[in-house]
Amino acid sequence: MMPEPLTLTALLVAGAELVGTETIKEVTKDAYRKLKEKVGHVFGSRASAALAKLESPTTHEEGRKDLSRCVDDELRPDEATVLAPFVEALVRAMQADAIAKTAVHSRVGLDIEAGGNAFIRDIQGAREVAAKVKAGQDVTIEGLHLDTGRDPGK
Repeated sequence: MMPEPLTLTALLVAGAELVGTETIKEVTKDAYRKLKEKVGHVFGSRASAALAKLESPTTHEEGRKDLSRCVDDELRPDEATVLAPFVEALVRAMQADAIAKTAVHSRVGLDIEAGGNAFIRDIQGAREVAAKVKAGQDVTIEGLHLDTGRDPGK
């Protein structure tokens, strides 16, 4: 059975858990902060408040519940277009950060509906990719490099 793909909410929860960790690289924390800010712009002040709660250990669970109520993982095309660069930046930063990479299982979920062509490029280090693509024309997936999760030397 394949686990659920990494949703926007799951990525934000993972980022909130990592951002307080001193051993996490600043580039990872910065990418999370930029995504968090953009999510606040797209989903409003309730999402920003939920993310603030999510980052505090005392209100983490409440923040997780609030976030799931106000951030829709079924993004509209305009929302996906705005958030995609920030999501990609955080995923890349987490994959390049050894501590973050071991803390978060690399899972990528793509749910794309496009009236024309759909291009998915350069996914690296993911252990699992779940893609659901509905496109009016061609679908192209390039540069997909999966991580087996095992040390190749063993």
